[in-house]
Amino acid sequence: MLCCLGVALANNDELPDLSVGWKFMTGDAPSWSEASLDDSGWKAIRIGMSWERQGHAGYDGYAWYRLRFQIPKALQHHPDFSIHQSLKLSLGKIDDVDQTWFNGMLVGQTGKFPDAFQPAWLTTRTYFVSKDLIRWGAENVIAIRVYDGNGEGGMYEGKCQLEMPSWNDAISIAFDLAEGNGIFINAEPIQVAATLENATSQQLLGHLDWSLEGDEGTSITSVSSEVELSAMGTLKANRSFENLSPGFYKVTCSFRSEEKNITVSKSMIIGYEPEKIQAPLTKQNDFDKFWSNTLQSLAEVDPEFILTRKTKLDSDTHEVYEVKMLSLGGVRVAGWYEKPKAVGTFPSLLRVPGYGEDMQPTGSSEPLAIFSFNVRGHGNSQEDIKGVPSDFWIRGLDDEQGYYYQGAYADCIRAIDFIATRSEVDQQKIAVTGGSQGGGLSLASAALDGRVSLCSPDIPFMCSWKKYFKISHWPEIDQWIAAKPERSWEKTLQTMSYFDTLNLAERIKCPVLLGLGLQDDVCPPATIFAVYNRIPASKQYLAYPHAKHWVEASHYADRYQWISKQFKTVE
Repeated sequence: MLCCLGVALANNDELPDLSVGWKFMTGDAPSWSEASLDDSGWKAIRIGMSWERQGHAGYDGYAWYRLRFQIPKALQHHPDFSIHQSLKLSLGKIDDVDQTWFNGMLVGQTGKFPDAFQPAWLTTRTYFVSKDLIRWGAENVIAIRVYDGNGEGGMYEGKCQLEMPSWNDAISIAFDLAEGNGIFINAEPIQVAATLENATSQQLLGHLDWSLEGDEGTSITSVSSEVELSAMGTLKANRSFENLSPGFYKVTCSFRSEEKNITVSKSMIIGYEPEKIQAPLTKQNDFDKFWSNTLQSLAEVDPEFILTRKTKLDSDTHEVYEVKMLSLGGVRVAGWYEKPKAVGTFPSLLRVPGYGEDMQPTGSSEPLAIFSFNVRGHGNSQEDIKGVPSDFWIRGLDDEQGYYYQGAYADCIRAIDFIATRSEVDQQKIAVTGGSQGGGLSLASAALDGRVSLCSPDIPFMCSWKKYFKISHWPEIDQWIAAKPERSWEKTLQTMSYFDTLNLAERIKCPVLLGLGLQDDVCPPATIFAVYNRIPASKQYLAYPHAKHWVEASHYADRYQWISKQFKTVE
């Protein structure tokens, strides 16, 4: 009997190299998943690099990758394989959505394709290939269907390989929230349930460990008990945590067996009375004066709006224009305006970009005037400020005057200036929305410009910087500070405080709908609630318990319904 899975393979039993030999084709056809397809005419492509960097610049939409390879016959008798009866296929990260076939059979999908588009470009793909699909000693075919919504696309990062599964693959732990959203709002003990599953033919004896950590890494409590995992069986476990303060906590459930040298863990972030989270303001004494002066400087720049009709981008319901203008410092910025073809006045929606995102026309048929706007350095706003390298948050960070986000926030106000010139727009019905950086830009826009009627930020960045850097670690900030002796964390946080939405939140007077993912380690929910709780206006949030740095696909329809309902109440 083996003591562990994942032992080293002998040289003559090695799994194939999947890093080279890939073929590529833009477009989409169901037959491209078939193992028998003749792909000899497809183009060669490298993985670990976007397709835009390999001769397909500007291409968004569907494309396919295919690879042919052999698996040695001897591996079917490998002792590790006999336990799990499958191989582990790792594909790295894919931008944005994929479906993966092995010898013509679907083995996995990550993200959701249009019309319920949900990107998953930050997720590393891992799928399992059962023994019934493997052709030992013969040709096997992997086919991957990819959809890219915008920006760079494809198999852009990470290794592609087949492996023998480990114990971490053979034993799974899943949390059960009983249809809850992972946020506990009542001042009572938290009850957490988990299900452990043993996918092997071996009975396992060991310990079940529970632990709880605060959002800044402080250990709160831990407990252990002896358990038995039956062969091919499941085990349900529960744990209660009490006497907690408002905040977010990492719950970890682990199974460990000294006999088998196994430790398998699963963690999940949960929230406890998050609407009571309070983070102290970090405003500098001249904070209000700084923004008053910035907006005055912006007002002194003639925007010189230029609209260029793009008839090829028109839809049945909207005309499309590229809009260019001058913003703070005379910087040229641009975006895409979709004007309803119908006669009348319409609500408007300002869409602002995530970090490095290239905003494009939506193609929406909704009765809205939609402005998809790119702040400086993004999309079609790179004439004066380039987007490469994408180091926006450290550009000019030595001083609040000239810091990147001073210009970016001002750009959003200039975009609202454009909307204010449009006779087809109901000026009492202007909404702003965006995700990640775009979420932070949305909050800042609503705080700095009273013309914004509704604000709908998702997974917002630029929230409660001081708390943010206690929870999250970003090496580029460390490197930036270390590059010059006069730099320090104290001075850096002082500069960033002028752009912290925590300090701007009290200015927001319009209704707010906020979306967040509880497992988000890019924009942690504790930082988001620190800002949310400072907003004095009518507000609500939608939390997605399993989402990382995204919101579920259903959120977009819910957001539109919220906007429609809110605008109907505006006289």
